[in-house]
Amino acid sequence: MCSNMQELKQLVAYNRKKRSFHHYEINKVHGECQPMTNSEYKQVPVSGKTTYSKGKSHVYNAYWRGNNEKFDLKQFKKVIK
Repeated sequence: MCSNMQELKQLVAYNRKKRSFHHYEINKVHGECQPMTNSEYKQVPVSGKTTYSKGKSHVYNAYWRGNNEKFDLKQFKKVIK
């Protein structure tokens, strides 16, 4: 480690140069960063707000479908058994 401020400044400068050189080497091999092309951008899935209506839950439609039928006591006894 560093024992004084001067050594610390030298260490920071050395690390910056090392990082810069590493970045330069990567760019030399792979090329510089470039924006996406139209064909690449179109392949990215983007989901926004939907405009279609949401389906109602079971309680709003199927749950009350047979509610208007009349039952007598004999039918209830059959159901209980």
